[in-house]
Amino acid sequence: GAYLSDGKGLNNWDVFTHKSGNIRDNSNGDIATEHYHHYLEDVQLMADLGLNSYRFSLSWARILPKGRYGGINFEGISFYNKLIDALLVRGIQPFVTLSHFDIPQELEARYGGWLSPQLRKDFTYYADVCFKYFGERVKHWVTFNEPNVVAVYGYRTGQYPPGRCSGSFGNCTRGDSEKEPFIAAHNIILAHAAAVNLYRTK
Repeated sequence: GAYLSDGKGLNNWDVFTHKSGNIRDNSNGDIATEHYHHYLEDVQLMADLGLNSYRFSLSWARILPKGRYGGINFEGISFYNKLIDALLVRGIQPFVTLSHFDIPQELEARYGGWLSPQLRKDFTYYADVCFKYFGERVKHWVTFNEPNVVAVYGYRTGQYPPGRCSGSFGNCTRGDSEKEPFIAAHNIILAHAAAVNLYRTK
């Protein structure tokens, strides 16, 4: 939700879901569950249920709308700080996922997303920003949510952005289903390793 609120940039899912035919019912994530606007109510519901942890994913484009090629969106930082603080006050430990399938659209447009080793540098910079602003309070981090899904559905079957595939794997206008999933997976694994190394050393 809140897909363009408070300085958030477009991500690859915003662009993908706004193209007719990519989503069966033509829905998108513009509003979704509205967690962005109702996080205090949501956190109170978690506390009422007796939860002691909450795993959530950051929106890369909410924090760095243009990756390394633009500034930090401090309104996005502020939102996540408020969410983290609201959780901790209620005794709920935040488990934070850095990347849940989405990347800033700027990085897809500049060099083809996970097909480029350049994205590793962007992810490491993004991780560094997150560790700096949230790391004193967040002790549990996940680098990527289901990276295999990004590689297979994004670059083999084309069902997820960037919608790349070839031959009998899907109905895409571009891509190489035999090669690109492995390139994307390789770059994701190396980005994961770089972020872990950064966390351990810095």
